Amino acid sequence: MTRRHFLLGAALSGAAAVVVACTPQTTPPPAPTAGTAASSWDQVLAAGHSEGKVVVSGPPDPGASTAIPEAFRKFSGIDMEYLAGNSSQLASRIQSERAAGQYTIDVSLAGADTVYGTFLASGWLAPLKPVLMLPDVVDGKLYRTGEPWFRDPQKQMVMQLFNSATVALLALNTQMVSPDDFKDSSSLLDPRWQGKICTYDPGVNGAGIATASAVYVTKGKDYCSQLYKGQNVALSRDYQQVADWVAHGNYPIGIGVTHQYLADYYAAGLPLKEMNLPDIPITVAGGFGLVNLWNNAPHSNAAIVFANWIASKDGISVYGPLDNGVPVRNDVDPTWVTPDQIPQPGGRYFDTYDPDYVLTKRQEARDFFASILH
Repeated sequence: MTRRHFLLGAALSGAAAVVVACTPQTTPPPAPTAGTAASSWDQVLAAGHSEGKVVVSGPPDPGASTAIPEAFRKFSGIDMEYLAGNSSQLASRIQSERAAGQYTIDVSLAGADTVYGTFLASGWLAPLKPVLMLPDVVDGKLYRTGEPWFRDPQKQMVMQLFNSATVALLALNTQMVSPDDFKDSSSLLDPRWQGKICTYDPGVNGAGIATASAVYVTKGKDYCSQLYKGQNVALSRDYQQVADWVAHGNYPIGIGVTHQYLADYYAAGLPLKEMNLPDIPITVAGGFGLVNLWNNAPHSNAAIVFANWIASKDGISVYGPLDNGVPVRNDVDPTWVTPDQIPQPGGRYFDTYDPDYVLTKRQEARDFFASILH
């Protein structure tokens, strides 16, 4: 088994999730039906054309707002309105719209906190599994999980497309700080680093809490208070700004910096290094790789076409490099990631997309950080 054949069945035990083997499904699931939507692929595609467009919310990753609509239009002939933004921002918009009886969004590509805690909990989602139709989307042999990976309790609504190990806990500007100064988690509490650390705000949903929750569960409240509050960690709710701070040396130590936002700086030759610490576990996560359909969608058939495409080999090949995700599919070679991002067989990982964890410990951690930082 090569490093690419990583195992994605995850079960939390205490503070860590262990990646375990899944038995591949040898027979594709039965052909789905589309409920009130058109029931065959040709009918769904024709109906999607009649609807005129699909409205998709997705990550603000560089290039996503152009590359995804262009590739989908080439595949389907259907136009896309792409709404780039953080999942928590989208949740506020949807809540206001639905309170006013308005329904404007068809499909979302989002992260775990908002999908489980708001979208799913509020009853806003429509079943996705019954309307997966493309042969290479429903064939379980093409997934490392043995079947399309649905994470919601009913295994119907929320499909996870990516499962990636975090490249690093820390991103350092090595012109200003040395990697040798960071031996373990206690190194971050050195008074020298007060006012020199930044992160995406862990008091809200997003990349900041994905990392901070692992620190919270592993090291406890006292350590987190000493680090995030005592070291006067700078907070931002802009992924690019956090990367910019580290690269330009405003804050030469970044916690949980989203890797793809550093890519241009690496290409420009800036002195950056990403690294982990031995006493804080490596996390696995799905990025903006949870796909869901909205109920009362204004373009329900175009939504089905898009959901099938984004989960297909062609769709993942477009989306994976943009979100820097390791596909759950086993027929897409993730050449855009580093080897460290691919979870290894038998490895122990902290599964930050496990729904039970997200709705308990992760929410507890987010509320804790919000209470001490805001």
